[in-house]
Amino acid sequence: MPKIDVHHHVLPDFYKDVQRSAGITGSAYQAFPEWSPEISLNLMDELGIDTTIFSFTSPGIWFGDLAQTRQLARQFNDWLAELTAKNPARFGAFGFLPLPDIEASVKEIGRMQDELGLDGVCLLTNVDDRYIGHPDFWPVYEELNKRKMVTFIHPCYPPGVEAKGWDIPRMLIDYPFETTKVATNLIFNGVMEKLPDIKFILSHSGGTLPMLAHRIALFDKKTKQQGNYPKGALHYIKQFWYDVALSGDKAPLDALFAFADPARVLFGTDFPYIWRDAAVSETHGYEGYKGIDAATRANVDRNNALKLFPRLGK
Repeated sequence: MPKIDVHHHVLPDFYKDVQRSAGITGSAYQAFPEWSPEISLNLMDELGIDTTIFSFTSPGIWFGDLAQTRQLARQFNDWLAELTAKNPARFGAFGFLPLPDIEASVKEIGRMQDELGLDGVCLLTNVDDRYIGHPDFWPVYEELNKRKMVTFIHPCYPPGVEAKGWDIPRMLIDYPFETTKVATNLIFNGVMEKLPDIKFILSHSGGTLPMLAHRIALFDKKTKQQGNYPKGALHYIKQFWYDVALSGDKAPLDALFAFADPARVLFGTDFPYIWRDAAVSETHGYEGYKGIDAATRANVDRNNALKLFPRLGK
């Protein structure tokens, strides 16, 4: 079954330049990886990936200047639209929003869908010291819900100051917890209950959510926010979509399929921030997983994604 990769990043030179201007000289654990559309196509062909939905990722485009953020959002989204238009059968894209500018973000959602034809939105887990799910961003959620937008959640650096001497790459531990924080925040603040037409995809098998879902649900009737999620946390956790990027092993896949709706699990690689050999080995690890049957695997590889991106089935 030809795969659809929903977790695959772009890193053009102009994005590297934007980061360097902000004092960022590499990813969370290495120098910037090399990337081009041709490099992605080569990996896709090797792994049997028909189509990739591209996204920019951390650190994003908010560096404290709203005007710059608005300009970068338009630049990045225009570039994504041009890239996908050249090869629409192989490429799709999630656009960036100019958060924390609420009004500009609502307008950009419309432009991305109506003018650029992008496949959805990529939101980093926090911006301007607020996690996605924060009430300040409610007009953005309402617009995403009205348009039934596919919304890909990708972790980024946690806000706040790290402990002295802490030098562990953030993507190892912090990133999975950032995804879990956002999922819980969306549930506890009522976004999942009140705006059910947003199709949220959680990266990396939901981060630590498979391990913590039971613990979160145990306190359903004890939290002060319980009125915002009256059906209980597990109900809303099953409404998320999940990609299997960086989960090419029995333990994380067992944990994911133990609680997630298998009809909402999607294939992903996390290339090129995960180097080529790791992307290949993780994909082979997923392909060798014995915990799902052939029909479920076909759905994860492709059919589930076609529900989100019906244009790819035409």
